[in-house]
Amino acid sequence: MDLADAIRSLIPLQLLIPNPRKPLQLKAHCAADTFLVETTQGAAVVWVEAFWCKEPSERVARIAYARPRHDGFRERWVDHDPGYGPHCLAYQRPFIIERLTRESPVWRDYKAWQYWRASQGHCCGRRAAWQRIEQELGDGIVRRTT
Repeated sequence: MDLADAIRSLIPLQLLIPNPRKPLQLKAHCAADTFLVETTQGAAVVWVEAFWCKEPSERVARIAYARPRHDGFRERWVDHDPGYGPHCLAYQRPFIIERLTRESPVWRDYKAWQYWRASQGHCCGRRAAWQRIEQELGDGIVRRTT
């Protein structure tokens, strides 16, 4: 399965991002909603983390200028050489996104987010997440592909 299919199937995903304080350590982040987009800088993955709609004044949309490819062994997609561009996180090499499982350290965050999100209704849904991403990162996004 490629990443676009996983996103369309609404498979729960986590990102493994190098810790800025210890760049050789990867830290898991729960991706509440993930999209593939084309930008003026090229292909990118955009996402919002769990509980993004609780933070109306905070910047919650994230972007990585990456083209992750299937790792082959499990539902994991990797880009070892992502690009650098506006709004992206520093220390993002490699860019790893994978299926969120019960064994993940962020599984409890994901479950708490799902329960809380269900109680909030459409204001925290996928469409609202995309609108928030457009609001924060829209100047460089050309089109959404998932």
